[in-house]
Amino acid sequence: MKNPYWHDYDKPHPIDFDAIREFCFDAYSIIAASHAMAGAQGEEVGGTLHEYFWRTAEPRLSRCFLDIAIRMRTFEDALQEDEKAEFEKLIAEHAGDGELGSFGWEDKSDRIDLTFREACNKIIHAGDFRPTYDNGSQDRDEDFAWGMTGTIELMGALGKRQWDVWLTAEEFLSTCLEVANHFEPLPAEEENK
Repeated sequence: MKNPYWHDYDKPHPIDFDAIREFCFDAYSIIAASHAMAGAQGEEVGGTLHEYFWRTAEPRLSRCFLDIAIRMRTFEDALQEDEKAEFEKLIAEHAGDGELGSFGWEDKSDRIDLTFREACNKIIHAGDFRPTYDNGSQDRDEDFAWGMTGTIELMGALGKRQWDVWLTAEEFLSTCLEVANHFEPLPAEEENK
């Protein structure tokens, strides 16, 4: 038997695009379910299911985004030149005009558009992953449910310098799905039947 170490080709980490799709679906479902409860009367939200949801939603959402970001960055880094150009064109088409959100430093007032690569990096290196919430524009002191808005605030530091990101979750997830579907297309509908 030959030693499998000695071969003529590179073996990058395999990327499971179906797993990325599942993480995107799970993340979107958590945000959508949370958002659907925003503004509901307090007595309408409760019980075992809602309590479990609220206790687990943020950690599960964070794990989904982290898994997606690590896989997407790993995929991008392993691309060959021709694939890299294809990838960059795809990202520019789907997330090139600031749709992903913005990035800023604590010591500066101006913000810049978030690139896809930077979004992945900031998700990976965030010290604080914080979905933003709204209660359907109800009075803050009244008993109404708060639901996720779809914007995630990420905070961290580079050395002693603090940064923050406002990430548009749906745009990020959609871009990830575009990449997954481009590089590993889903089977045609008739193949699924």
